[in-house]
Amino acid sequence: MTEPSNQQESLSPSLSAFGTLIAIFTSPSRAMQSVLQRPQAWFPVALTIVCNAVLFLWYYQIVDFPWLQDRLTAAVADPAARAQAHHFITKNLLLAGSAGGLLIGVPFAYAVFALYFFVVAKIRNLPIGYGKWFGFAAWVSTPTILTLPLGAIQILMAQGGHLDLNQLNPVTLNSLFFHLESGQHWAGLLDSLSLITLWTIVVATFGFEVWSKASRAVSAAVALAPYIVIYGVWAAIAFLSKGA
Repeated sequence: MTEPSNQQESLSPSLSAFGTLIAIFTSPSRAMQSVLQRPQAWFPVALTIVCNAVLFLWYYQIVDFPWLQDRLTAAVADPAARAQAHHFITKNLLLAGSAGGLLIGVPFAYAVFALYFFVVAKIRNLPIGYGKWFGFAAWVSTPTILTLPLGAIQILMAQGGHLDLNQLNPVTLNSLFFHLESGQHWAGLLDSLSLITLWTIVVATFGFEVWSKASRAVSAAVALAPYIVIYGVWAAIAFLSKGA
């Protein structure tokens, strides 16, 4: 099983980090072939964190904060409790939470997805270590940096700073088709699925095909499986909680 990998790596020289980033959008197979040779995982991890941090920082600077506080505490029925929540929710608190979520959440999510692909690779007897699969997970997720230009457009178009956090990505299923308000049932699930998610699955499919020599159908199944499980469980919980 080692010969295919050696042959793949000898096809062409690896790309630079920026070259790989461009190829993720123009030639996913070529990009992931380069990642197999040189994972350079630090680059997509740092890029994803920085792009999202810039977007959150910009958002919290322009949003009408008293309006946002009202939106975040709308579900609190008791006036005294709502006033207390208003006092507790500060811009610094939300910025700190966003920063902590990015610094911890992004690497953790990549580590979990890397573990999934590593286990699949072991089952298929692929001689590829966990470190490379971490790079794989990080690179296939780089389309998420598109939330920065998309969010910038939303921020610039916002009137009076009235912009919900879930509206920063205009290509989610919720934004495109359902238009549920933040906090409504199913809104969270629909806000987390977007055209960007679709492209990450496409890149993962091409990447696994290149790395494993599996068929396109098998590679697509491997790429889709964690999403089916995650969103299937999420949808089931949402369905059952609505009926409760």
